[in-house]
Amino acid sequence: MFKKIIRYYATRLLFKAYQNRQRSTRIKTLKNSKNVGILWNPQDDGSVETYELLRKTLQARGIQSSGIAHISSSSEMELLTTETHSGFLDKRNLGWFGRPKTNVGMHFIRESFDILIDLSIIKTVALQYILVYSQAIFKVGWQGIEPNYYDLNIDVTEKPQCRYLMEQIVYYLENINEKS
Repeated sequence: MFKKIIRYYATRLLFKAYQNRQRSTRIKTLKNSKNVGILWNPQDDGSVETYELLRKTLQARGIQSSGIAHISSSSEMELLTTETHSGFLDKRNLGWFGRPKTNVGMHFIRESFDILIDLSIIKTVALQYILVYSQAIFKVGWQGIEPNYYDLNIDVTEKPQCRYLMEQIVYYLENINEKS
């Protein structure tokens, strides 16, 4: 019950912050991007493999990438640290409303990514906080039932899977006409 109340107020505060932010957006594609940030959630089915596949796909195109995930336990962090090249946030290094308290999270927010890709299917307040406050030029992901904080919203309602979302994001970022 307490977590639901916190989530409710955190979501409201994030939406107000999103509405009040002054931000200039430009359409970015994989052809004209040099660095990409990736938000992901290990609770999503196949997310670890999907995150690593996206990271390697971007690397093969000469695009630098950084990722950050929200995890639920320190044992999960130990396991995922050996499997992935990502930063992690957990309840020990987050404030009440999802705000990162460590350099890993704050650095990710301040990084000027060309594109920020949100691979999360299951949304968390911590990842939403990063999404709202990120300095990224172009933000891509799936809105789900949450407020839409994306510049390009990929609808995967019929097949809400991390891998499918990643494939759709890559497809659209390759084929979007940046002059539109």
